[in-house]
Amino acid sequence: MKLSIVTPCYYNGMNLPETYQAVKADVFDVMPEYDFEWILVDDGSGDDTLAQAIKLQEADPRIRIVKLTRNFGEFRAIVAGLSVITGEAVAVISADLQDPPSLIPEMIRSWQEGHPVNLAVRKGREESALKNWFADTYYKLVRKWVVPNYPKRGFDFFLIDKSVARKLVMMQEKNSSIYLQLIWLGYTPTEIEYTRKDREKGKSMWTYAKRIDLFIDTFIVFSHKPIRFISGCGIFISFAGLIMAVYFIFDKLSHNVMPGWTSLIVAVLLLSGLQMVMLGVIGEYVWRNLDESRNRPLYVIEKVIESDSEHENTSK
Repeated sequence: MKLSIVTPCYYNGMNLPETYQAVKADVFDVMPEYDFEWILVDDGSGDDTLAQAIKLQEADPRIRIVKLTRNFGEFRAIVAGLSVITGEAVAVISADLQDPPSLIPEMIRSWQEGHPVNLAVRKGREESALKNWFADTYYKLVRKWVVPNYPKRGFDFFLIDKSVARKLVMMQEKNSSIYLQLIWLGYTPTEIEYTRKDREKGKSMWTYAKRIDLFIDTFIVFSHKPIRFISGCGIFISFAGLIMAVYFIFDKLSHNVMPGWTSLIVAVLLLSGLQMVMLGVIGEYVWRNLDESRNRPLYVIEKVIESDSEHENTSK
């Protein structure tokens, strides 16, 4: 039986040799009865990631390399890897060893027992207090407003059946999250807890700008709450405006002295700011609809490098 592992790589040149040793020792050597393939997806890295991947492939033919034409982002790189798997099940794990490959055999056994979706969920994080606070806040909001059954502290590491992988590849949503899509599919996952390690080598390319993009995509793509909030604000402001209009008309008819311009200017500024925020939220929805309507591919594969030959093809 053949099993696949997909690892998105972006500026992971210095991590790959150590990651390979961990995968070999904790997965390949532990389960010799299986035929493994390890798909390394070079997501437009600007360092020696591709060279390191080729070097590892020369030593181990189980490694396959998918080279994308440019940086498309982790979500699309994972989907690109899932699109070329040949195994009966596939594990998705990062290249920086923050997630332990030693959990893969346990997830494989769970899959063999009939569980198509197996998640390695975090019970803790060996990272800074600030990162932990941001992560915990994000997942609390996700559980409250988007997916109530999302793992409490999130997950980046999972193993799924090939039939589930095919469904993820078929979804072809451009501004999305592979992890939220996986929960959205509705399978009841098994969960294996672990403590996520801090990054030991290299600099994480998961910038705060990318975190903000993920936050916006999460609530725009997977939730109608923002647009409902705008509708609620509109109804509230309309109702409050009607009450104020009745008040001012009554005040005028009773010949009372009306206040000066200060209250009027404050109201105009507050309402104008609120309107701009609302237009921004609506603009996010409109942009995503435009992006989906263009029908562009999620990613472009420049070549798939096999152990004995190279194949060039283009794919969604």
